[in-house]
Amino acid sequence: MKFSTHKDIDAPAEYVFERISNFEALERQAMRRGIEVARKDPAQSRGVGAGWTMKVPFRGKTRDLEADVVAFSAPSGLAVNAKSDGLDMVLVVDLVALSPKRTRLAMTFDVKPQTLSARILVQSIKFAKGTLDRRYERKIGQFCSTIREDYDKTRMA
Repeated sequence: MKFSTHKDIDAPAEYVFERISNFEALERQAMRRGIEVARKDPAQSRGVGAGWTMKVPFRGKTRDLEADVVAFSAPSGLAVNAKSDGLDMVLVVDLVALSPKRTRLAMTFDVKPQTLSARILVQSIKFAKGTLDRRYERKIGQFCSTIREDYDKTRMA
């Protein structure tokens, strides 16, 4: 099952990449949402090889998830592979500079079941695909708006 969207952000590609690869801030955001996050290596650098173990509440159950950065190319994007309970997930973020101060963010999240129980889970989620697509679109839109607002604040300062 695949979720994808693209948004244009009124900020330079370098600034947008800096925000999407600010793993410390993303870790804090996840923790505020009730996700337990631990780095695989406390001294890990930002880039390929960075990894996390997480405990994610989903459908009334806490699921273990492992995520690793597999591609990291400033300022054009990054990719993260994750595994959890028979699910293989891939998040790909591509950035394209439309102008010196405008960037197109394309984000794709693909979930592939590897076991029968994972297939049943994904199949049950497909019934709500329309609702999930709208929620995904809205959340990415909010994230992009936050990036644009933060960029505007830094320009004003």
